Amino acid sequence: MTDPSKRFRKTTGYIASQSARAREKEQERHEVAEPAITISRQTGAGAMTLASGLADYLNKAAGASEHPWEAFDKNLIQKVLDDHDLPAHVERYMKEDSPKPVKDVVGDMLGLHPPNWALVRSTGETIYRLARSGRCIIVGRGANIITRDLPNVFHLRLIGSVEQRVMRCQKYYGIDATAAEELVKKQDRARRRYMLAYYDTEIDDPTNYHLVINTDRYTATALVQLVVDNCLKGWVGSDP
Repeated sequence: MTDPSKRFRKTTGYIASQSARAREKEQERHEVAEPAITISRQTGAGAMTLASGLADYLNKAAGASEHPWEAFDKNLIQKVLDDHDLPAHVERYMKEDSPKPVKDVVGDMLGLHPPNWALVRSTGETIYRLARSGRCIIVGRGANIITRDLPNVFHLRLIGSVEQRVMRCQKYYGIDATAAEELVKKQDRARRRYMLAYYDTEIDDPTNYHLVINTDRYTATALVQLVVDNCLKGWVGSDP
């Protein structure tokens, strides 16, 4: 028979731990977190140019800091691998797309990689933690949906004409117009599938964002200033 005193200690210990967690959550709600930004994008709309430009601008505006602004795009996956102690080869299975169900199940059964839903969950946990800490700009991966309950996070969607986006991809990847147009269409479809499969939302739904920007209309410098003026007013000081 179980010792009643042991049951009591176990119960009170559980209650104490839950009370402590409740206090932590209450404290989190009252903290004034640093701002963060998510960027959803059409392929070739200039998301990484904006992200790196914003990080540079904001770090200059803030001056020396122990917590500088950082942009996360391709480097986000390495952060996820590090956070969750995942082997390097798993990166190849972490595409911003939804795999065919049979292929996903076979890969899981053969031990090639964790299930895709588990990889997406790990990615979401890393994104949420980064956004909670603030001073980060996170590109893609459903970051706007993952962090939608955080009041310190601003959500952007970058769009543009196919012609302009194809030209950007030609220049960035060093490919011809036909290959660039195919890349734009393929990646746009993949990202739409990713958002539908894992977050049950349309990537183009404007209600998921604070601001939808046609990047055809702005230079890189003007785009940075537009975001600072419209999303970070009150968080950032005067021009550096």
